[in-house]
Amino acid sequence: MFDLHIHSIYSDGTANVDEIARKAKETGMKVIAIVDHSVEHRLGMDEGKAKQRQAEIEEAMDRYDIKILSGIECGILPDGEIQLPNFEFDLVIASIHDFLSVDEYYHRIERCLEKFGDIVDVLGHLHSERFGSAGRDFVRDVEIIDLLLETDIAIEINTTHMAPPLDFLEMCSGKPIKYSVGSDAHTLEKVGDVKWGFEIARRYLRKGEPIVKI
Repeated sequence: MFDLHIHSIYSDGTANVDEIARKAKETGMKVIAIVDHSVEHRLGMDEGKAKQRQAEIEEAMDRYDIKILSGIECGILPDGEIQLPNFEFDLVIASIHDFLSVDEYYHRIERCLEKFGDIVDVLGHLHSERFGSAGRDFVRDVEIIDLLLETDIAIEINTTHMAPPLDFLEMCSGKPIKYSVGSDAHTLEKVGDVKWGFEIARRYLRKGEPIVKI
């Protein structure tokens, strides 16, 4: 299994890179991604932090013999914009981190997928109850699925947010949609807590494929 959504002390996580790598190895993870928040977050990662973290990632990979992707989670801003430091990341997740009106929620996601489809790898915690909107538009959910397929962007199954909802994943059933599974761990205890996500993927995304091969 893999866990492709872990935060470290380089943004708002509480564990360092070495601790995360050791815990992931203990839980049987083959691949992990440390995806700290980007510069729009008050504790987010700039270019300097990204370079420093990369050095620690390389040391941890050698020490624990585990694949660690250097990633980032970008908040989806008005009109779908994202902000990225000047650094070449292995994995880019784009997520809503505001509670918005229904129309604004969908507008931001749609514009992000259209404008940054060649940069973003994963759409994070879609329709999370913590970051979302006051309702759903199922016609526009279909449009999001079509955009994910068109841009080859993966949908994330986020085990902390329990997102996306199962009815959204049911709509993805039978489609060759890519998917990612992540714990969204901000503490060491949550690293590798992805079993539910893989069970859900097997149930609803049998025609899809994981974004990482293990």
